Amino acid sequence: MASAPPRKRLKFLHRNEKAALSAAHESSYFPLKVFALIIVTVVVQTSLAPYLTVLGAKPDVALVMVICLAMMRGPVWGASVGFAAGLLIDIALFQTLGISSFLFTLAGYFSGRYAEGVDPASWFPPVFIVFVSTLVVQVLNGVIMFLLGVEASAWFVILRIVLPTAVLNALLAAPIFVVCRFWLGGDTRHGLFSEQ
Repeated sequence: MASAPPRKRLKFLHRNEKAALSAAHESSYFPLKVFALIIVTVVVQTSLAPYLTVLGAKPDVALVMVICLAMMRGPVWGASVGFAAGLLIDIALFQTLGISSFLFTLAGYFSGRYAEGVDPASWFPPVFIVFVSTLVVQVLNGVIMFLLGVEASAWFVILRIVLPTAVLNALLAAPIFVVCRFWLGGDTRHGLFSEQ
């Protein structure tokens, strides 16, 4: 992916700084909206998503939501929401505590950092970062599971879990971004999916 020309990139970064200032003056209800979004996403992820299987893949709605919020509000919000959502999912599913929160925190932080320099009018960055983040999170999760003694064929994990989940999450990226933008408001951190 070719990088933006220096002049164009500076324009994006300047727009990011202006929007970051307005984001600092959020409505007092914004944290409550984020909390409600986390709770609804965790409920969907733990109750509905396990029963939705497409070509062996289960959607990771929580991860897509974390990336959405990170791209709209920046790396700090992304990492914080990732940690909270991951921790609640680990508790709800009785998984090894801390794995999902660690992986979601990484995804949220780096998605927010990536979004700081992208073209806010393009549809490609959200789909791309959801796809790549899902690949990285799934591979790291597989490595952690292996270190914890869960054995599985690497090819089976990659071909039947990692790649299908990444494709499915990328397909879900656009509708989840639209829902999150509607719920959180159009005054995004750097203009992504906002009216210019």
